[in-house]
Amino acid sequence: MRFGVFAFFFCCFLFCGNGAFASAVQDSLFEKALDAESAGDVVKTIELLEKANSFSGNYNDEIQQILSEYYTALGIVKEDENEKERNWHLLSRVEFVGLKYDEYGDSLGANEYSGEAYFQVGAEYELHRGKYLHLFSLGFASDFFLRENETVFDTSRWAFTPSFEYTLEGEKFVLSVTADVTISEEENAVVSGSLFLERDFYSTKNFRAGTSDFGFVNGNGRMRLKVGGFAEYQPPRGFRSRVSLSGRFDRDTSVCAYFWYAAPPNENLGEWNPFENPNENGFENLNGNAFENDSEISQDSLRERYYFGRNLKLGPELNWRFGYRFDEHFSLDFFSQIFWAMNPLPDRWKSFRANSENGEIVESSWHRKQLLGSARLQGNFRGKFFGTYLSVGMSFRRFLGLPSDHPEFYSYAYRLGEIRLGATFRY
Repeated sequence: MRFGVFAFFFCCFLFCGNGAFASAVQDSLFEKALDAESAGDVVKTIELLEKANSFSGNYNDEIQQILSEYYTALGIVKEDENEKERNWHLLSRVEFVGLKYDEYGDSLGANEYSGEAYFQVGAEYELHRGKYLHLFSLGFASDFFLRENETVFDTSRWAFTPSFEYTLEGEKFVLSVTADVTISEEENAVVSGSLFLERDFYSTKNFRAGTSDFGFVNGNGRMRLKVGGFAEYQPPRGFRSRVSLSGRFDRDTSVCAYFWYAAPPNENLGEWNPFENPNENGFENLNGNAFENDSEISQDSLRERYYFGRNLKLGPELNWRFGYRFDEHFSLDFFSQIFWAMNPLPDRWKSFRANSENGEIVESSWHRKQLLGSARLQGNFRGKFFGTYLSVGMSFRRFLGLPSDHPEFYSYAYRLGEIRLGATFRY
């Protein structure tokens, strides 16, 4: 953790130093260009102005205006951005992640460390047609996990994901469609797809506002839908921000359980049928506590549907980003997210009533309510072919009003801290 803090402040020092250096170089070149212009040396003037424009400083807009006037006067035709173009790019990314998990509310609450390594290679093809940009991307990504067995990070030791993405970008909208297949040790092959649409309804030079929609679904039945709006202020340099408010719906896998008990009938059993079909109503998971198979069940045995819950989330989500761009290469950004969610379908389970002399069993229900959020601070360097980033962040989940006898959840909250170091390549 000390290394992460040191690295973060070192990056901040580099960002500030680089911005001041670039501005000073531009000032010097711009002054020399004005001197050459006064002396009537057009060739040298243009050369110095183009060099000055390659640095970020206080005079980029003015320099570009002067260069445009020279190009027009000399009959120099700049390449038309709307002209048909075809461009291939090779892409690569590597990322290392350190994780720290803490659980609260349970006497056996977990407190663990873990790590992850992520690698990606791919290619993209850009096609410009008039006012539209078509982007086709093909990628191959792999994840490797540490401490994955019998811990809270219980997952596959590895995952491999080939993916394809198509993006259509116009003057007022961006549409992106993605399809991939995740091949892992635990789940074999799972197909998934996503759709993203963002449309501007109002825009100026540095500001735009509009709608943003997102959808995701995979072969295991997981799903996410988001519909909302956004506002963004994005100048070439200086402070920038973006805020979005969406309605969000998540669907995860269902959780269900059976427990088998050997018990004689009594008045508390009510309408329970010891020979009820276990596959009715979608309940399929069986846990044998008293018997290993159906042949051992007797007339005095009870098969009880103990608990059923579905992981659905519905509610508002707020996203906010605030940052500062020092120049075309360096930036520092803060990202945050908060999501209040309620499950429209209740969890149901049976439990013994407290202080009951005859062991009275009651049925309980609860609509899950939870608060999920995250915050992350990230420093970025982006060059023409190479980029790198360092981020420190935290995410959390907290149940609101969690019943003490809930069969599935024993802790009311968890926190996941992370530090990420990555590099990107684009050629």
